[in-house]
Amino acid sequence: MDKCDKLVFGSKGKTLGHKVCRMIKKIILYSFALSLLLLQATSAAFSQPKAVEEKGPEIKLGKITFQTREFESATPPLRMLEVQVEILNKNKRITAPSNSIRVVVVPKEIKFPEGTSAVEYNPTQEEITVPVPLPPNTGRMVIFGFSLPEKKPESITFEVQINPPGGEYSVVKWESGN
Repeated sequence: MDKCDKLVFGSKGKTLGHKVCRMIKKIILYSFALSLLLLQATSAAFSQPKAVEEKGPEIKLGKITFQTREFESATPPLRMLEVQVEILNKNKRITAPSNSIRVVVVPKEIKFPEGTSAVEYNPTQEEITVPVPLPPNTGRMVIFGFSLPEKKPESITFEVQINPPGGEYSVVKWESGN
């Protein structure tokens, strides 16, 4: 015998009572499910937003370009190779503080044209610390200068890195035809 059967008496009442009892069960079940959904929706709506942990500025390398310059001087003229490194702050909210970005450019491989004796040319690594803050979603260009020997190299390969040892790193090549 069902619980609903115990509540209802008589033959007519039994069928009507069953229907009423089943309807009450459905109402209770749907009410319970609806209250669970409502509880979940209100807890999501009124809950405190989770604290977003900001890691700090997101500093990336942009374009790296080269420019040769020639300055008049007593023989021979002075030649410079500029390595122009673009630094980007990709973070949308955080400014990179002054003196927090370090850029290092290291000449690695130098090739001279065939038939030219290898000139004693050994440029050293250069390093710059950016002395100004870098606002969110902006960039800044830093320029490194390397003197070129009288007999211009065919190519020089450079390693460029931001905030070594863990920062972004790139290898670029300058060719004298550029």
